[in-house]
Amino acid sequence: MTTGSPVSELRVPLERLQRPVPLRNWNADFDASLLRDGDGPLQVGDVSVKAGKTVRVELILDQVREGVVAAGTISTTWNGDCSRCLRPVEGMATAEVEELFEEHPREGESYPLHEEFIDLEPMVRDAILLELPVGVVRCVLTEECSDLSPEYSGDTEEEVDSEASPAVDPRWAPLQALVFEEKEDHRDT
Repeated sequence: MTTGSPVSELRVPLERLQRPVPLRNWNADFDASLLRDGDGPLQVGDVSVKAGKTVRVELILDQVREGVVAAGTISTTWNGDCSRCLRPVEGMATAEVEELFEEHPREGESYPLHEEFIDLEPMVRDAILLELPVGVVRCVLTEECSDLSPEYSGDTEEEVDSEASPAVDPRWAPLQALVFEEKEDHRDT
């Protein structure tokens, strides 16, 4: 684990790879607040990586003809709300990476290689964002969602007969009393 200023956590000095016996392993734990997406935390929809969460980076660096290849894992904990019961949900995002850093990066294919260091921040940010769940996030259907009847959860194991009407969630019953008037189409013909 590296220590020092936040910049040192995300910047790998190239001199490590130019030693007679290169130091190829780069392991770091740092606060997710160092990875910002604009003014806020890393976020995809309602799922985010909040400040205070630890980001773990375990990489092996190799010098290649084009530049430096960083390969390994990046992991952190994300937070969101269960789409069913709206209780807080926490999960783990783990990304396997193998990325090229080169002097003249190609957009979408490689990252910039600076004269004296490799800046890992863009790669780590991209890897985490790609691993965050997109769409429906649900807690484990044991204690967290136990107050929801399986009849209304949509997760019953029995197949619903296509001719039978689906069960109505009693929380939405007042909406069935709503009647919308249809407007007649008045056109001059």
